[in-house]
Amino acid sequence: MASKLSIRKAQVHVPDTCAWCDSVQDVNWYCNDCQEALCDKCKETHQRARRTRNDDVVPIKQANKTRQAVLPEACKVHPGKTCDLFCTECNVAICSMCFTQKHKQHAFKHFEDEINTQKHNMREKLETLKFKLDQLNEKLSHRRQKSKTFKESVDIICKDVKERGTKLKAEIDSIVDNVLTELSSLVAEEDKLLKEDCEHGDKSVKQIKQLIEEVEQLSENPSGGTLFELTRRLRTTIPLYDVTGTSTHPYLPSFETGQIDTEQLTKMIGFVKVGSRKDSTPTYEKKDINNQHVRKLTSFQTPTKLSIVSICPIDDIYAWISMFLSMDLLRVTKKGNVTETVKLDFAPRSIALTNSGLLMTRTDQSPLINKLSEDRRVTTFADISPLKAWFINVSDTDEVFVSTGTTTILVLNMSGDKVRQISCGQGGSFIASLTGGNVAVITRGIDCTELNIINKSGQIIYTWSGELDSGQKL
Repeated sequence: MASKLSIRKAQVHVPDTCAWCDSVQDVNWYCNDCQEALCDKCKETHQRARRTRNDDVVPIKQANKTRQAVLPEACKVHPGKTCDLFCTECNVAICSMCFTQKHKQHAFKHFEDEINTQKHNMREKLETLKFKLDQLNEKLSHRRQKSKTFKESVDIICKDVKERGTKLKAEIDSIVDNVLTELSSLVAEEDKLLKEDCEHGDKSVKQIKQLIEEVEQLSENPSGGTLFELTRRLRTTIPLYDVTGTSTHPYLPSFETGQIDTEQLTKMIGFVKVGSRKDSTPTYEKKDINNQHVRKLTSFQTPTKLSIVSICPIDDIYAWISMFLSMDLLRVTKKGNVTETVKLDFAPRSIALTNSGLLMTRTDQSPLINKLSEDRRVTTFADISPLKAWFINVSDTDEVFVSTGTTTILVLNMSGDKVRQISCGQGGSFIASLTGGNVAVITRGIDCTELNIINKSGQIIYTWSGELDSGQKL
């Protein structure tokens, strides 16, 4: 049965209203794509706008009006009554009896007026969604282009590295591989960052497209209840799509080539630079030590009387100790009492404590670095093949320094991934990490005849050969 509103519209001419400015003057045009009437002024604006300039705008008499008017629904509380009013305080359509019984003191609108208001609001929300969609697509496109440029730059560097590698002899092939591995890890890190940056954006794009499709489908044949529900969804959903956040763009790597030098093979290949490198050279202040303030706290022997290879303090009371060729790892007090013995299937060489466990190198010339966790499980922390892991140390910034018995010192993160490498000039053995990413290295093997301070770039900034003020030499 036709409603009173539809019958009234059939009998009385209702002038067209401009969908953009709500004017009834000079409404001479109709957009078949948007299904909207337009006045002369808004028609010009409509045809200049980027999203609507290609729409099918025709004289209103030639309009192809496929949409139907939104008609009031029957009141569910009072049968036979039509909900031709809208309570703006309760945000619900009501009939005249509902108004007199429950909403008499509330502000209200006529149903048709509220429909026009909601339609106008929905169009604004639709434009906002489309605008955010364009912004997200543009942001994702820019991010992917940055990643493409980044990888192209890495490809160029890889080519340069390979060309320089062919000019060197076989003994530096491992250094070439290390540089390429570093570049590959940068690409892997960039892929991870790209996925993190774009995964949420892609999901938002999909959701916005789906929401736009629902809005456009509803506008073809809307009903009051569905329309109000959708506008409520739009009000709560649109603010969730934040397109103002910044994403992480990769610093384009560059390549520093070095001079051919048989003592510094790494510089013959070069260094990968990401972003700006600001190495600060530490200053050293000589301090006199009063021997009266140095005293022995304790002394003890290991139960097996094997020589101690490495000592790693846990706190003010306890320390881990590894012994020469022993597969036992001892936890001792500062009085020398053994409180725990961990049985291993290898003999640990150098040990270093982290927040998540104890790192260990092995005496069997292995490339493996093992980790002892709090529950005493032993796992593989890193494999630095083809190099061998000798001595290990952890910095205050959680960087893991590993000497390899060669001119190369590897720097790993807490995941066991390679961060960078530095050159120690000559074969380095014992190491200690310093502030600012620098490292102290005792070179020339077990004889320990020289100590060098080396910065991040592999430059020796201080050398000490054991000379004392007394003229003696250690």
